[in-house]
Amino acid sequence: MRPVARLLFAALMAFVASPGNAQQMLAPPQNKYFMGQGSWGQNYSDQWWLQRIGFDASDQSAWRLVKQNAKPVIVAVIDTGLDWDHRNIDWANLWRASPADAADGKAIGDSIGWDFFGHDNKPWDNDGHGTFVAGIIAGSWNDKDGIAGINPFARLMVLKAINNFGHSRASYLAEAIAFAADHGARVINLSVGGKGMTKVEQAAVDYAYSKGVVIVVAAGNDGVQLTNYGIAGSDKVLTVAATGLDDKRVVFSNWGRVSVAAPGIDILSLRARRTDTMLGIPGVKYSASAAFVGDDNRYYRASGTSFSAPMVSGLASLMIANDPTLTNRQVMNIIKSTARDVGTPGVDQYTGYGIIDARAALAAPKDYALLAGISRVEVVQKAGKQVVRVHGLADANDFRSARIEVGAGEAPTTWSVIGGASQSADPDGVLGDIPATSLKGSQVWQVRLVVVHANGSSREARFKLSLG
Repeated sequence: MRPVARLLFAALMAFVASPGNAQQMLAPPQNKYFMGQGSWGQNYSDQWWLQRIGFDASDQSAWRLVKQNAKPVIVAVIDTGLDWDHRNIDWANLWRASPADAADGKAIGDSIGWDFFGHDNKPWDNDGHGTFVAGIIAGSWNDKDGIAGINPFARLMVLKAINNFGHSRASYLAEAIAFAADHGARVINLSVGGKGMTKVEQAAVDYAYSKGVVIVVAAGNDGVQLTNYGIAGSDKVLTVAATGLDDKRVVFSNWGRVSVAAPGIDILSLRARRTDTMLGIPGVKYSASAAFVGDDNRYYRASGTSFSAPMVSGLASLMIANDPTLTNRQVMNIIKSTARDVGTPGVDQYTGYGIIDARAALAAPKDYALLAGISRVEVVQKAGKQVVRVHGLADANDFRSARIEVGAGEAPTTWSVIGGASQSADPDGVLGDIPATSLKGSQVWQVRLVVVHANGSSREARFKLSLG
């Protein structure tokens, strides 16, 4: 946790603990699987991922920073639909269309969403993927025998734009994104992806972003770079990679333009009736019903970035429930700026800013931002000499300074300060120049950008530079 976040968290926890305010904040749930361990023979908590991102049963839980009277937030889940009769889904957590919503002919009557394949308002889940995602965001706290979702204030808008075989059309995804934006969704979860992004998808993402929606996208499970990889490559979304129990990126998680990471291994959530989501997936060794959990087989465990993304959607929507005045840009900045750095030091292409930290995110000021990134370097002439020009992002809501350093080799132990870097809110802005004479004695160099907030906390980003 960053220093400022730690101080703010401590101050807010003192406020919560005072006798006059103790009942105003949210107490953690008491659900069986949230409290339990070993339900399928494992030696870790059943919902280990909740604890890993800051939602535990202690007095320091991130939920203790949430008001008991937080506001409902519409979260659009664009997926395979929902088993709305699952006992661990509370109908109070489902969006309901209003008469005004029905003007487009889709949100009809008591609709909870829309089926873009069946062209009706009954988005039932025959695959299980969408129900699993929904459980992570809003599994009912009232079902004490079940799991606990992240946000009890979520109102799930169920948009079935992925068929029973995990496939979709660009036009359906775009239409679903626009539908969500037009009908009040503050957060959109997209646990779907593929190569390339069509113009219609780009237009839909741009439109939803302009309407103030936080768009969360799974990085994908092909273990490839995200260049030209669908909506996950957009700069208007939070792209989420998957980490394991060791907090390291899992090998199947795509890499490149990653925003943040969240757990994606052995995740427990809801099983839609008559489904076995992993059965028949090409390249996956799996025996029928092996992932079922519980005596009634109502629960399921699975792995993938599809299930990392809704953790970020759950956190984003909980932040908005706690403070509805937050903009989408503020939410995105806070989530990135407060993430817990893991793996390669600094912002990197495998885990982005790091694993989301719900405690720090919910404690941060609404304008908090501490952002760093190197997008590229280029060789240019300056005053008749060659320099390496560094492009990227160096920004903070209360910016103190930024600097560029270089270190020789794959894993430098010492760094040389080249000079100050310019503040830039542009992800590809000019940060500064490295004289070619500073890059002698090694064929491989690491360029390090360090951005410092006025509160003393810092973020760094690195870029590998190979000469010749």
